[in-house]
Amino acid sequence: MTNHFWRRSLVVVAATALSGLGLAACSGDDQTPDGTDTASGADQVTLEFWDMAWGPADTYPAAAQKLVEQFEDENPGIKVNYTNKSWDNWYQTFAQAVGAGSAPDVSTGGGFQPFGLQQDADAILPLNDLIDQWQSDGTADDFTEGMLDYYKDANGDYLAVPWATDIRVWFYRADLLEQAGLSVPTTWEEFAQACDQAHQVLGPDVYGIADGGTPHWTFMQGISFGAGMFDANGDAALTSEKELAALEYISSMGQGGTGCINPTATTISQDEAITMMDDGKAVFVMDSPTIYPRLTSSLANVKVLPPLANADGDKLGLYFVNGIMAYKAAEERGHAEAALKFVEFWSANGLGLFQGGASGVSPRESIVSDSMFDDMPLYREAAELWGAPVGQPLYALAPSGFAALNTIDGDDTMLDLERALFNGSDVAAAAQVAQDKVQGFIDEGR
Repeated sequence: MTNHFWRRSLVVVAATALSGLGLAACSGDDQTPDGTDTASGADQVTLEFWDMAWGPADTYPAAAQKLVEQFEDENPGIKVNYTNKSWDNWYQTFAQAVGAGSAPDVSTGGGFQPFGLQQDADAILPLNDLIDQWQSDGTADDFTEGMLDYYKDANGDYLAVPWATDIRVWFYRADLLEQAGLSVPTTWEEFAQACDQAHQVLGPDVYGIADGGTPHWTFMQGISFGAGMFDANGDAALTSEKELAALEYISSMGQGGTGCINPTATTISQDEAITMMDDGKAVFVMDSPTIYPRLTSSLANVKVLPPLANADGDKLGLYFVNGIMAYKAAEERGHAEAALKFVEFWSANGLGLFQGGASGVSPRESIVSDSMFDDMPLYREAAELWGAPVGQPLYALAPSGFAALNTIDGDDTMLDLERALFNGSDVAAAAQVAQDKVQGFIDEGR
């Protein structure tokens, strides 16, 4: 995705990682700024690090490069070549590099990238030893509950380390709710009623919900209802009773229902949906804790909607995770130790990335507790209310993450389903189409 609702496209390339070419060593006898000798040329390691475009082009890459330079200063025997990568055809870029023997030593990547590259090409270097070390020395306790297990695969291997959590959060305009004579909803039933009544009271050009550009609401609503896209076996569950109820729920507010969702939801971008709320044309919008820079006239009136209770009284939401991973190519080049050291450093020192505009919330308490975040409107409350354990991964009921999630998340299947819900199509029929396609992706990936 982009730095807020990043989209992913997948081309599954069945390839095995080939031996990487040796990387040129830097000349020896150089000195660090404090006067100590660096490693000799024969001992110098050069890591290739590919980092995705996690924030604004005018601030994020510079912040990431600064962090790379800090690592080099602290580890004079290791040089890091930093490359900022676009999200365009991102998975294909990595899969082709793996197949050609030119994979990086380390990279960040999409929320399910390591599952895909490991299953498709046995390309990922497990981080089990690092996680064992963290569990022994207490570092694991610095992570949000369950976060380290996000990248644990069905074989028990840890394929990546989370460095940011992209949480889905509902926000609302307090002034518009007041104008409509409505209380802040506390249940999903009240939320739908507020959407409808706000649209009726505030006028036909003011909508209860502004949505645009992504299928994240469809991803989220099933989890919020205690179900989700997948069952306990990791199979598609889009036609299960609770999941169908969640899809019917969304549809009830679309053009085949009360019409309180903006009819442009299938054609506008997420930024445009936020602008609708900012302009007073919508009461509710879903985004990330970093919404505040895109609110201009309305910031004082925008509040975080507390998590809503489902029919069972449970309050559940959705998060994605952005990870950093090492590749078996690093091991083949003799760079495994340096690569693991870099992964550990990147995880522990990521504050500067968020200062550079990286989207998301750090999964580490030592970072997110920094006073810098106190000055970000809505940020802390959004993260605390909608993060784990309220927030759940996309594969909430499945045993673990799996390779087909790359395809599912990047394919248009779920976006097409959401469009059908908004447009008033038959929900059961649309869900069955999505069910068959998603299960097909899962079967192909097994």
